[in-house]
Parts: sequence; C-alpha cells; structure tokens
Amino acid sequence: MSYIYETATDAASRSPEHRELHLAHARRRFETFAGFAAPRLAIRRIDRTIPQVLVDMGALRGVVYTKDHGKAKRTFIHFMDDPPRLLCDARGRQLYVLGGSYRVTRRGIEG
Repeated sequence: MSYIYETATDAASRSPEHRELHLAHARRRFETFAGFAAPRLAIRRIDRTIPQVLVDMGALRGVVYTKDHGKAKRTFIHFMDDPPRLLCDARGRQLYVLGGSYRVTRRGIEG
C-alpha cells in the first residue's frame, strides 16, 4: 500500500517547501488511516482541471474498498450520512466525487 502525491500544474504549488508540507500531511493522513507508515511513495502527474461539463450520476450512498493491514487485506463498506454526488466526465472515463460531509480518520471514512 502507498500514498500518492499528485503534482500540481501551477507554479506556486511546485515550490519545494509547499511540496514537503503536503507530503508531510499525506504521510500523517496515511498513517492515521492505515495504522502503519507507507512503505513507498508513488508520484504521478495528473490533470487537476475539472471538466466544464460533468454528468451527474446520483448520490454516492456508500463506498466499498479493500485496504492492506500488513499481510492481510480487509474490505470495508461505508455508507454516507450526507452523501456526495458521483459525477463523470462527458466521455465516461473519469469519476468525480463532489460535496457531501465526510472525513478520513483512523477508523476509515466517517460521515
């Protein structure tokens, strides 16, 4: 399991200080969520631009995911109290989760 730092395309976000601050926050969030330090760091470039046109697919009532706990994998199901909207781009190739009221904690996704 790893966490991902996704590099921004704007110049202000590319400063070494800004990057290190965000990496430190990501490391702490991962450790809180997973219960152990991330064994590796994966870096990839992404386009952070949200398309001007999104297709609303409805309320994201829950999330199902599998997480490594050391050598064992566990699957979790979280239902949303105040669900965000699930949207996709016009081509149907990228999902977006917008809104809702939830937080990521050591207990998983809450809210």
